[in-house]
Amino acid sequence: MKLQIRRRQFGKLVLASAATTAIINLANKSVAQNSNTVVYGAIVAAKGRKQAKDQESTDVANTTPAINVTALDLGTLRQVSTTEVPSTAVDNANTVTESAQKALYTEPTERITGFTSLSDGSFVFVVVGSSRKGNYTKLLITDIKKLDKKPKSKKISGFKKTNNTIEGVVGTKDDKLICIVSESGGTPPFKFALVDPQNGKVSYESDLALPELFPNRRYSNLAQSPIDGKYYLTTMNSEGITQLAQLDLDNKSIITGKGKIIELSPLTFDRQALANDLFSLAFSGSGDLYAVGKLKSEQTQYLFNVDLKNAQMKRLTEFSVDKIAFARS
Repeated sequence: MKLQIRRRQFGKLVLASAATTAIINLANKSVAQNSNTVVYGAIVAAKGRKQAKDQESTDVANTTPAINVTALDLGTLRQVSTTEVPSTAVDNANTVTESAQKALYTEPTERITGFTSLSDGSFVFVVVGSSRKGNYTKLLITDIKKLDKKPKSKKISGFKKTNNTIEGVVGTKDDKLICIVSESGGTPPFKFALVDPQNGKVSYESDLALPELFPNRRYSNLAQSPIDGKYYLTTMNSEGITQLAQLDLDNKSIITGKGKIIELSPLTFDRQALANDLFSLAFSGSGDLYAVGKLKSEQTQYLFNVDLKNAQMKRLTEFSVDKIAFARS
């Protein structure tokens, strides 16, 4: 399904030819600007959740679930389209992964843990499937505006330990995929790594000099500012305080020679500290930071604007998705 963009309704033009051309050009410019204010939200489709629970209907290790992608216009705060990315079989089913049988029964589940965009206009989803047979992290790459082109899906392998999962991903300007790896199914400890989108291989060493992470903290929600190229993420300590943090890869540590994590302000809403970690962070093309999360004692996901200077959050609208991303400008 193609993204629908709202246009202004013009009345009859009774102007001279030159003036008419000027107005048409202005309208085209307005539409182009509006296309840059669309945020995309992703969530596993209902049929995908049903398939995950029915082990006979899908192979959790080798199939990504159906995913619903909703486009929301930030100018009007209205949802303008919903597209379904179909369930897709991985093209490297014979690849051996670091999954291992679990001691206790685990109901099969699928969750989106990463959503980002690439320079060619395509989007990348990271999906974690869990069952008693183990955890399986899968990569899905597709152009949601051209679903006639078959999505590409791969199993991710190369983790240091069994049942590791990816809990956040961001596409760099040169299309590297920086990710956050959990060594305990979504809980600490975490490590930074890179994922090769061509083969799904995880690499822990790179010229980016990604830093080590504290073993008792939660890290998630990677995002990169298109304005200055800086990376941001969320981190939560053992007291449950969620902070905005910056991944500084430009100013290396004198001791380790690697990048640094700079903790910024605690995230707040209505002057109250955020009780939960966010679901997702993403920068718009103009450099504004947006988030999806739930407020304390509420079951609804909302879209927020986040002030980088003080980490204060402004609620914009209900948005029942798990991850958000913007198309590259």
